[in-house]
Amino acid sequence: MVYGDHMVKERIAFLSQEPDRLRAVKGRSLYETLGSLGLSHAQYFRALGTNVSDYCAQEFGIDLHKITVDRFFQSDPNAKWLFPDMVRDAVVAGLKRRPSYPELIIRDEPITSTAFDVPYVQESASDEELRTVAEGAAIPESEVKYGDRMVRLDKKGRGIIASYEVIRRMSVDMLRVHLQRIGERLGRNLDARLATVLVSGDSSGAGTAATTVNTASAGTWTYADIVKGFMALTLDHYFTPTHMLANSALAQTILNLSEFKDAALFDFAKTGSAVTPLGMKLVPMVDQPANKLTILDAGYAVEKLTEQDVLVENDKLINQQWDRTYLTVVTDFAIIYQKARVVVQSDWT
Repeated sequence: MVYGDHMVKERIAFLSQEPDRLRAVKGRSLYETLGSLGLSHAQYFRALGTNVSDYCAQEFGIDLHKITVDRFFQSDPNAKWLFPDMVRDAVVAGLKRRPSYPELIIRDEPITSTAFDVPYVQESASDEELRTVAEGAAIPESEVKYGDRMVRLDKKGRGIIASYEVIRRMSVDMLRVHLQRIGERLGRNLDARLATVLVSGDSSGAGTAATTVNTASAGTWTYADIVKGFMALTLDHYFTPTHMLANSALAQTILNLSEFKDAALFDFAKTGSAVTPLGMKLVPMVDQPANKLTILDAGYAVEKLTEQDVLVENDKLINQQWDRTYLTVVTDFAIIYQKARVVVQSDWT
């Protein structure tokens, strides 16, 4: 979510208060104040120089590492107002921990609607090349052109189907483990979406699809095919290859090429660390289209647009009504530089 200057000033003013005065705001009052300012409890804790575990120990005398969910709600009337953010923070931790997309995007940009005009540079080699300029002559000019593409964002979500009776005896720590795993699964869905966008283009249309390069022989992969894709992105498009994305079958094929099994060059067999073919990181990617290898420059290819970050149904959690509690996010990926990735394909017959 994007905030205006007035809101930013109010947020800074609230978080900049003296620690004693800031700590005096708690429970429902704190919950509503943070909500009105678009802040989370995590940001509040950082302003106090503490974290949720230490805060609960100091304010409510409870140990989150040992206490059950049931006892947490019974401990202090103010404690329950922390619970929605505890759930959300655990899910967000999972979203950041396992998925691959954070290292493959330029940035995660907050936007204000589910439809967004994405500005992009229309590069022209002839317009941008340096030219010899005679003494006193006018310097040739090149124009940076922009086009507008409408990218539409979809809501993505997952439900937690469990009654309060099921989870009430569970420790808060263990519940956070389960929620973190749910976050990882949400991240898997975002990885799958990114893989599709990098190959086929974003929701603005087919004009953002990747440039394709065929393998030397249909249905087979060799070291030379990867070199061919690398050179296409490096010399033809003038981008720096940083990552290569492959599904499970293709990743196994690449890892078993003799050029990448050399123990003196890579230690995949000992540590499981992904090999770095030609200096690129190999990323086994969920739902990467079969028989296609995406080679990209992660600094230019795609950005993530987010209209709504992870949202939980707060009222249900505060009132201990789980049953079906939903976590949703409104986000998608947008291509920025269309030529910042190349797809090598073996299914070209």
